[in-house]
Amino acid sequence: MASYVESVLGQGETIVHRAAISHWKFFRSYLAGGSCLSAATGLYFITPVPGLELLWAVAALTGAGVLTVAVALIRRRTTELVLTDRRIITKRGFIARDTVEMNLGKVESLHVNQDLLGRILDYGDVTVVGTGSSLEPLHGIAGPLELRRKLGEVGVTAPK
Repeated sequence: MASYVESVLGQGETIVHRAAISHWKFFRSYLAGGSCLSAATGLYFITPVPGLELLWAVAALTGAGVLTVAVALIRRRTTELVLTDRRIITKRGFIARDTVEMNLGKVESLHVNQDLLGRILDYGDVTVVGTGSSLEPLHGIAGPLELRRKLGEVGVTAPK
């Protein structure tokens, strides 16, 4: 199955750069899910005589852990940020879809915000500012400086 961006590319339009949300943005979800799974495992193996209540507790903790991690992975997988030779396309969502496209001729600047941890782990928030409007910030983008560099390369040669 093709991605949303590949399905909306124009004739002769090519992808220059594809950005993704960093796994670090979902660290808390992974930690919470892993904690639930660890608690379920520990509860199951530490309890000497497992009863029905224990099995329900283990099942609930396991379900919560798996669901928490699965939701984070789905949110990461269903968010696209693509720079083509003509425009910037962002798409969020799986069932309900939110898309924004901005022609490169309308892009004034790209803002990158990184805190200390973001600089160390190479992720940050990206905001594309255009004439008259701006895209809402995309939080936790992996390699945001690479995206800015690619936009600069494409922006120089983009038709005005």
